[in-house]
Amino acid sequence: MIDESVGEISTPAALIGRTPLMRLRGFEPKPGVELYAKLEGQNPGGSVKDRAALAMIREGERSGALRRDRILLDATSGNTGISYAMIGAARGYRVTLCVPSNVTAERKQLLRLYGAELIFTDPMDGSDGAIREARRRYEREPHRYFYPDQYSNPANWRAHYETTGVEVIEQTGGRLTHFVAGLGTSGTFVGTGRRLREWRPSVRLISVQPESGLHGLEGLKHMPSAIVPAIYDPTVADRDETVSTEEAHALVRRLAKREGLLVGPSAGAALAVSLRVAEEVDRAVIVMIFPDRGDRYLSEPFWNGGDEVDSKLRTGSHSATAELDGALTIPDDVFAAIKKHGAASYPDECCGALIGEESGQVLEALALSNTTSDERRRRFLIGPDEYLAAEKRASETGRTLIGFYHSHPNHPAVPSAFDLAHAWPNLHYLILSVRSGRPEEARTWRLREDRSAFDEEIVMTDQPQRLRA
Repeated sequence: MIDESVGEISTPAALIGRTPLMRLRGFEPKPGVELYAKLEGQNPGGSVKDRAALAMIREGERSGALRRDRILLDATSGNTGISYAMIGAARGYRVTLCVPSNVTAERKQLLRLYGAELIFTDPMDGSDGAIREARRRYEREPHRYFYPDQYSNPANWRAHYETTGVEVIEQTGGRLTHFVAGLGTSGTFVGTGRRLREWRPSVRLISVQPESGLHGLEGLKHMPSAIVPAIYDPTVADRDETVSTEEAHALVRRLAKREGLLVGPSAGAALAVSLRVAEEVDRAVIVMIFPDRGDRYLSEPFWNGGDEVDSKLRTGSHSATAELDGALTIPDDVFAAIKKHGAASYPDECCGALIGEESGQVLEALALSNTTSDERRRRFLIGPDEYLAAEKRASETGRTLIGFYHSHPNHPAVPSAFDLAHAWPNLHYLILSVRSGRPEEARTWRLREDRSAFDEEIVMTDQPQRLRA
């Protein structure tokens, strides 16, 4: 939507804001409850972060901290960086960004196309590692950089106080009763929430974050385990809700297949919480933020869930055979042993070897020691001695080492960036999700030859209905 007062459009910045509000009738649970999504992916940079990036750049220009002879430096998980790079290209600024190396290939490509210099950081440290790297670089050469620090800059939340909050009030005709948004830098929720609270104290403000520090919801932060942004104000929220990665991904797939709306995982998280709220009330006008478009996540494996996953389930048994050539076949007794190991190791990760036939038939799950010196609830590592022990066991039994298994305590059965960095393309990997000591679904994965990502093979679960989008 173009603001007529802007006049002739000469820069991308003139198109930022005034994003549309879309009603989600297909998700409304009852008459009297209205659900609306604010489609921030319609900004020229493709995300809600255009608003904050423009505000911080303008503030830097006004203060004199941002000049042509300085490089714009910040940490980002992708979207704010894309906004910086887009606006920087239009305004003639060099941009250097510290980015976790596991952000999607689409985001990396967009950042490079806009001319940004990328400094990749440890994927296991997430956005926190990128923040620490940006701070180190700025502290070494403060006169070289303009460091807006999106996590601490008040211009971040003020952008939403001055624009997003006002737009939501106008677009709902003043009927808004509930506002739902995810927490990343927290600027969107805090700024919009403050404006809405001033407008109408009775409005309910609900924040959303992942249920654990190990999650697959790019752009969102699990505040208890992360570097908490300086601009975050927990008192703004009337309630804070957590969402699992699987629930958010399932709703993203449903939005695409049933509503024709392609959005990112954080939108799925916002929708999940909005649906909870909708079930609790008789009348409401609920507005949620959909922060970005789904086309910058197309290389992510979660799109392969839903109907495709369901077609691979063997609902009459825990054993499963994939439709894919060379995928695993895992009998009930072997799967039971893996689940028992995962439950016994909880809350730490377990790990072991998958031994069987070259065809993919698993005949034995050999428990191994987790040799990592890091947090055992977050990582597993099979050392050289354990690997040799697995090879020896396979040889002694006339079988083959065909892969490894490990558990993810309180985390979905999807590979982490650490898994990607320590896997081999010629092996299979089974991941078991264990929540509160109870084994739930398991999935098996195969690393691509170029080591760029995992491809999903099969899914095994006691509750197959949970996988349906």
